[in-house]
Amino acid sequence: MSDLENYLLQLTEHEEQQKKTGHFIPDFSILNQQQPQLPNELFFQNKDIYMSKHSRFAPYPKHSHQFLEINYVYKGQCQQMINGQSYLFQRGDILIMDAGTSHSISRLDEEDLVINILFKNNDISIEWLTQMQGSQSILYQFLLNSSSKTQQNNFLVIRSEHSKNAQAILYQMMWEYFLPQDFSQAIVTHYLSIFLLELARSLPTIEGLNEQPNDPFIQVLSLIDKHYDTLTLSEASELLFFNKNYLSNLIKKKSQKTFTELINQKKITKAHLLIESTQLSIEDIMIAVGYSNKTYFYKNYQAFYKETPAQTRKKET
Repeated sequence: MSDLENYLLQLTEHEEQQKKTGHFIPDFSILNQQQPQLPNELFFQNKDIYMSKHSRFAPYPKHSHQFLEINYVYKGQCQQMINGQSYLFQRGDILIMDAGTSHSISRLDEEDLVINILFKNNDISIEWLTQMQGSQSILYQFLLNSSSKTQQNNFLVIRSEHSKNAQAILYQMMWEYFLPQDFSQAIVTHYLSIFLLELARSLPTIEGLNEQPNDPFIQVLSLIDKHYDTLTLSEASELLFFNKNYLSNLIKKKSQKTFTELINQKKITKAHLLIESTQLSIEDIMIAVGYSNKTYFYKNYQAFYKETPAQTRKKET
């Protein structure tokens, strides 16, 4: 057993009181109110992130927050009621809740360890994470837009089998946060950026986004994501064993866009990512994403982002 796990398993004073009485003891006075919303000032003191172990031995009442909250099941399990529906979370599961999401937590036992992670920056939200992911995958954009369950509930679940990298980053963050050493606060801040990017990369596996692999429209979107730089409609129809006209009409019906428009969307969003994150020349990026005509590339880029590639690059310097 690691020093971190030993530390987390130790009973806090609050846990000792709850274990003794078997009842919830408010850790904040605001929890005495009807359906309280916990404000920022309770948690953030010159920090970008607040982490805590959720107290065991008593149920936690229904409440919401003014900020994004993540619950990570480090050990054991956790039963929650979220927006009126019951969910069971197991070791390694990550629950992401936007500001205003209502939830309550059932009693945690001795071996159940749940870590609360709160973000001071109000710009960090599920929409922000999904925009990061959606900018790189037209398949994901379609799945997200067609998932009313995710949009309505305003929370996401990433199950353990899909969150291995995020778990590893969280483990390092927890070490630095709960067992601090020199430079720990700076290290946690840097890990935070990596953790958020890893969460964004994990989002296609969230509950409620069923990719339906046998759906021909899903198949063609997946092909575009993988082979956007060279793929043609004729090649896509041959690879998927569909008539070219049928596939063209299906794409138009499902997306309200033509095959060429979807290809251009993928190329332009990939170019935008490379302009923001690399030092490659704009001409090299244009060629890398599959454009040979500079005028056509600039026309599509400006139509999509309302600025030139050079203006995008300038903002990043």
